[in-house]
Amino acid sequence: MMSSGCEDSSVNTMGIRGIPEQCSCVRNCLNIKIVFMICVQDHLYKWVDEAVYEEVHDALPKVECFASGLRKIKMEIDSLKTVEEELKEDVRKASNELKKLNVIMKVGFLVASVSCLVLIMRK
Repeated sequence: MMSSGCEDSSVNTMGIRGIPEQCSCVRNCLNIKIVFMICVQDHLYKWVDEAVYEEVHDALPKVECFASGLRKIKMEIDSLKTVEEELKEDVRKASNELKKLNVIMKVGFLVASVSCLVLIMRK
């Protein structure tokens, strides 16, 4: 994984994973952005590709957690869409039932009105 093709187990990374921001001497690291990062006082030396690999490797669990959460949210959205369709169907049925009841009420009112007129006319 090293850019030079050789591995040096004595490289001083001071236990820092990923891309170092500061050395333990609290001086900002000099990043020449070519092959390695090194502290100005030679406290830290780290290959860039190793640092980037560590950053990505450390971020993978968080990405998987977000992906899992996203899958759950998508399933919940699908479930809510199903419930929405069921509710829309219930509203359509209730609307049709109300229309039928409205017609029955109007017919009943008409029958009652005609009956009253017939009774009044007979007297």
